[in-house]
Amino acid sequence: MLQNTPQAPPDQEMLSRLFMVRHGESTCNSVHRIAGQRDAPLTFLGRIQAEQVAHRHHGQHFDRVFVSPLTRAFETAGIIFDEKDGTGPERTVDARLMERDFGSYTLESKSILQRRHGIAEYERAMNADSPTQQGGESFAQFEGRVRAFYQQELLPALRRGETVCVVSHKYVVELICRFILNRPAEESYDLRLPNSQMLQGDRIQSYVKNENETMNMVYDWIVVNHPVVFCAGLAAGLLGNWAGLHVTTSPWVLLTLLVVASVITMCRIELERARDFVTDRDILRSVAVRYLALPLAFALALRWWDAGPTSTAVTAAIFLATPSSVVAMTVSRCLGGMIMPTFAQVLLSSLAAAISSSIVLALTLREGVGEAVGISLAASTGVVVAAFVLVGRLRRRAPIRTAKFGERYGYVAVLILTAFIVLVTLKLDLGGFTDYAPTAVGIAVGLRLVAAVCKRRGHVQSLDDYTAMTYPNVFVVVIIAALTGNTHLEQVAIWTLLPMFVLSFFDSYYARFLVVGPADARWPVVLGLKDHTAPPAPEGRPEPPGPEAPSEAPAPAHS
Repeated sequence: MLQNTPQAPPDQEMLSRLFMVRHGESTCNSVHRIAGQRDAPLTFLGRIQAEQVAHRHHGQHFDRVFVSPLTRAFETAGIIFDEKDGTGPERTVDARLMERDFGSYTLESKSILQRRHGIAEYERAMNADSPTQQGGESFAQFEGRVRAFYQQELLPALRRGETVCVVSHKYVVELICRFILNRPAEESYDLRLPNSQMLQGDRIQSYVKNENETMNMVYDWIVVNHPVVFCAGLAAGLLGNWAGLHVTTSPWVLLTLLVVASVITMCRIELERARDFVTDRDILRSVAVRYLALPLAFALALRWWDAGPTSTAVTAAIFLATPSSVVAMTVSRCLGGMIMPTFAQVLLSSLAAAISSSIVLALTLREGVGEAVGISLAASTGVVVAAFVLVGRLRRRAPIRTAKFGERYGYVAVLILTAFIVLVTLKLDLGGFTDYAPTAVGIAVGLRLVAAVCKRRGHVQSLDDYTAMTYPNVFVVVIIAALTGNTHLEQVAIWTLLPMFVLSFFDSYYARFLVVGPADARWPVVLGLKDHTAPPAPEGRPEPPGPEAPSEAPAPAHS
């Protein structure tokens, strides 16, 4: 490790000439996996984010730009400083600005690691050293090479009066911030620097003040442990109901909560690649079988048998035709799925509901059919499509802010859905346990069996198939039943929330057999990872300390 030499800290005037940028969104970011030194390219949104930085800082003079050699950072710098007339700032590629090699954490799902080791231990592994992380670079190695760059390149450039920009990675930028603020290692934590946001040196102090280590970990805990939060909401609603707190909430309020949760959830989804997934033949085939053929065949059989509108079979048919819920996307993220395939099934199943749900409701309900169909179209198909269009435009107009909002406020979507659960549980008929509970349990278990049979086997998207089919939009069924006055369907739907989220603990266990591990040979193809050879260190400077050979980790790209 580089020996520290006493140097005067940079003053405010010097810091005002320092700018730092985390690269735009990469393919690993989009699936919530740790890239480290694997060479992940930018996504479509990542390029738009870089273009927005270029537009915002057009006319800003830079004397020098230091860039990490990894593609996601190099491409970001290329977009921001793309001067057509060749008058742009001098760019220096420095291997010491590469992201840390996270060893066994590389290409792992962040949420899986947070659930496996706990939020606090995960943060310690990413910001220091942890026994849960094998191979890769120790924190001392990582800090040593970044400090070498800071002392040998960055500070001298600032002291020469140059205006400098550093285009690098999340943990490199955070480490430089720590050097500038002279913070001890034990105070390090996630600064939540969004992709492509340009952070000016003299604003680092105020940026750090806006972050709260404890609350950030609480927010992460809420998202990762959403089954616990949902079950707590169920328990609170049941206790309030048992204590006599019976509250009837307007279905329109419930619909509003559903819309807001949908928008927040979609803000962090890579919607720009929606076409790649909604036109995927396997997904189309899966949706056609699961959300069209199966519920329609079941409903036609019930019609032929003349089943009553309150029969268990009719209720099951309605749930079978119910499209996937936006909750499934949060579940996919937390269980280690790819997220976008789940979104594709949410969107396609919502479109399919325009046919299947409408026909199933017409075949099974005896009255209020027209109203139920209209509500179904508005509350399922309409809400999902409207949220998709709205968020898609927001991601194009404000790509950095929208992605940042979705990442920071994912916990709000979980809390909103929890509020929905509490409000509807207060309407539960506790005396109808024997009438409704067996049907609710049968629906929750039955949908998981259907999902297990219909999912693709051994596929990188198997987990997404399962989560999409397992979590129907029960919230929409509650709203349809409430607006049409179908008390039986409403009570079954509310009762179904209990086993659906209690069984989410089983889903966490079952996901271990479906999730694709970080060493799987398909990830480089799926994520577009490249083999990378870093350029030599600047002339006259020592080579940056290389990472130790990982012992139980997938081999990182050459550095």
